[in-house]
Amino acid sequence: MGEKIHYLLHGIQDRYNALYQDNITQLGDQDIAIASIGGSGQSLLGNILLELGLNYADPYIDALSADGTSQPVAAYADYRTRLAATDRTTADNKDGVQTRWPRFIKTHLTPEFLAHRNLLGAWILPRDPRDSLYSWHKFRTNFAKDPLDLRAGTFEEWLDQPGPTGADRLTDWATFYDAWDEARENFRRSTVTTFEELKQEPIAALRNGLGDLGIQVGTEDLARAVERSSFANMRAHEENHPDNKKSEPMTKTRIMRSGTPNEWHRWITPSLHRKFSSGHIAEVARRFGYQTTQAYPTAAG
Repeated sequence: MGEKIHYLLHGIQDRYNALYQDNITQLGDQDIAIASIGGSGQSLLGNILLELGLNYADPYIDALSADGTSQPVAAYADYRTRLAATDRTTADNKDGVQTRWPRFIKTHLTPEFLAHRNLLGAWILPRDPRDSLYSWHKFRTNFAKDPLDLRAGTFEEWLDQPGPTGADRLTDWATFYDAWDEARENFRRSTVTTFEELKQEPIAALRNGLGDLGIQVGTEDLARAVERSSFANMRAHEENHPDNKKSEPMTKTRIMRSGTPNEWHRWITPSLHRKFSSGHIAEVARRFGYQTTQAYPTAAG
């Protein structure tokens, strides 16, 4: 099964990039970018938006149209059916969404790639860099099984390897969120919601975020969408995937891995703490409320 996933997520990388480039040309002034580094809760927020009857599309696996609609791409069917946020086969309404505009679109790109599209807004979704990079590492090595990521023997070694921009992963995180933070003034609407807020105070976080973007949703609807998007429910959805049903528990590969704030308390070490507590990443993290320079829990040492 590992080979199958490798060819799905890595072997068709050229088509994957071409699809996203095509989708960018379909974006316009009624689209809102949800900007996040991998492992930061994009699936959680996307599922909540879909449960609210809003239009959330994944341009990495969907074919987008300028009229606000999107269609699944067959090459990514395996990945799609693993996530409740992208597998809408059980949606209550025919098209899977009740509202076409605004359309929320997932992106892991820095804002300059989308600047010429004159987007309506941006929803920045950060997570503590220690947890988001750890989660992204687990996805890249446990699920995607990319050979370049597997080359690093440990999480700490992986952090030093070049990411998508050619810089190390720590620089990637800092550059990404620094760029989106600076670009907020270029959008007519923008907001920031942290992964931790989504997990710990979801209704308030969503009400504030959607309100900043000009969308009003009732408390009961928010509560219902949050419940349906719980980690337990989304994990159960992925567990029903055929590959997981026929796999032994220890060999299952999951996208929905943990979903826990402050997971870094369990694995941080002195050398990892030094990486996250100095330089650009510490400054950008502080801007979003993450104090990476504080001493880590002694029990974890």
